[in-house]
Amino acid sequence: MRNSCLTRLGVLIGIGVLILAAAPRAAASVSVGLTLNRSVYMQYETIYACITLRNDSGRALVFGKDPRLQGFVLFDIRDSRGRSVPKFGDAEISVTGLVLGPGEVKRMVIPLTKYYELDRPDDYVVHGFVSHNLLDHEYRSIDRMFRVETGVPVWQRTVGMPDLSGAPAPTTKSRTYSLRTLNESPGRFYYLVIEDDRSVYGVMRLGHIYGQERFQIEIDMLSRIHVLIPMSPKIYHYLSFSLDGTNTNNSYWKVTNTIPMLYRDPATGVVTRIGGEEAKPGIDFRDPVAGGITASQIGELNESGTAPAPPRNSGLVDIGKGAGK
Repeated sequence: MRNSCLTRLGVLIGIGVLILAAAPRAAASVSVGLTLNRSVYMQYETIYACITLRNDSGRALVFGKDPRLQGFVLFDIRDSRGRSVPKFGDAEISVTGLVLGPGEVKRMVIPLTKYYELDRPDDYVVHGFVSHNLLDHEYRSIDRMFRVETGVPVWQRTVGMPDLSGAPAPTTKSRTYSLRTLNESPGRFYYLVIEDDRSVYGVMRLGHIYGQERFQIEIDMLSRIHVLIPMSPKIYHYLSFSLDGTNTNNSYWKVTNTIPMLYRDPATGVVTRIGGEEAKPGIDFRDPVAGGITASQIGELNESGTAPAPPRNSGLVDIGKGAGK
């Protein structure tokens, strides 16, 4: 494995030396594609962009630290008034180490909200572009439009933060849970937002709203929230979260001779899901997160240079259908 890595490193260094020796700039183009995972987002939700680079320059492009190999992948984002959306401080998207062979296509999934100030509800337009010191021009994608909204609150509760130390505290800290709805074609979705006066600790997309069926919510003795959401007349999605947004339960239940429900013991504050029996994704119902990838998997895909396949549904992280087209 070590010899293999050294061989690969030698090849990359060799490519870099060849490029440095060939001083003339490339006259041909680099194609840039851009897709977003959705077109409507809840305020403070992570917005993912999938940018696709196709090297038609006829030579390898190495993005390195040497000034002659310097290249950038950036975004231009404008609000509804045409004003440029600023980046967070010195936040920079690093593509150092990226190698694009002749004719090669690579994709990267980038969380725009990590680098750009997109917290304000508004309509936005974005395009991505690439530049390299060996290219005559910058090359850009087409524009994509998206919207950031605050959603419509349908339930809200402020809870105290549990103190398990037993030490007396002069004040009790609190956080607020709010369940909100967001319209996004072809339907509406539930979101859970966890915040206080200073920070937002979590924005979770819970699932599609089914008809007029009503959600169930309970808070347990540790101030964790438990949510039971109907996905169909027979299937329910059970989720629970701690005050920092950590998901502590994610399961599906089906109606049998009893109906799934949440029960809170009035004496202990323990919340239990009762009734029905566990449903199996792909067997009892269509798995709503099939094809989704996690944020950690996105990092692995970017580092390895492997192009993530477009998921069929807005799963854990949906990079958008037809990514890169």
